[in-house]
Amino acid sequence: MLKGIPEENSNLVEISKFIYPKYSKDVEEELRSAGIYYAYSFGNVSLGRVNVIGKGKTGIVVYIGEGKVVKIRRTDSPKNSLELEAKIQEISYPSAPKVFDYGVNYIIMEYVNGSPLTRYDLRYLGDLLIRAKYLEDVHVQHEEISRPWKNVLVTQARTYIIDYDSASIKERPLNVTKILSAFGFYQLGEKYKRNEIEFEEIINFIKELRSS
Repeated sequence: MLKGIPEENSNLVEISKFIYPKYSKDVEEELRSAGIYYAYSFGNVSLGRVNVIGKGKTGIVVYIGEGKVVKIRRTDSPKNSLELEAKIQEISYPSAPKVFDYGVNYIIMEYVNGSPLTRYDLRYLGDLLIRAKYLEDVHVQHEEISRPWKNVLVTQARTYIIDYDSASIKERPLNVTKILSAFGFYQLGEKYKRNEIEFEEIINFIKELRSS
């Protein structure tokens, strides 16, 4: 988990320094048109001259202040736009961090000061399953949720499902089944997939397991 208040412990840097891996005037102009002129060199990932919160194959996540981060599209991204990802993340709220604004090259969203989910930590499984079930209710399939320790952040209060880069809209998503399988509950996941067990029964089972 990243400690402290970023505004008090980090330096403000011109937004152009966060355009990665090569500078793009088009990206900078769009960021500035959205009111983003500076960001904080803050996070555990180094880009050389600045630090960031996260780096993936499509974007860089940077803290911009006031409890917000921006995902900036990488200039070598395989995707030409972040707009579809942003729209799916909007649908996924509140299981996902809230989206405030987006464009071709950026998504401004809520900053979650949390830690990655620990493998097989049952303390957060019930809450995570509820978040995953919400995604199913709005027909969002999170394609990477089979490895939740890479795509889930945990705070003292709750879990957040992040990174909607490869998410899609499906008639019958299987987020709950994938999470149950990731935690070793394969048979329970298959029963849910075949509609042989109600979701509430799964939540009760997890509660009983934790209290035993």
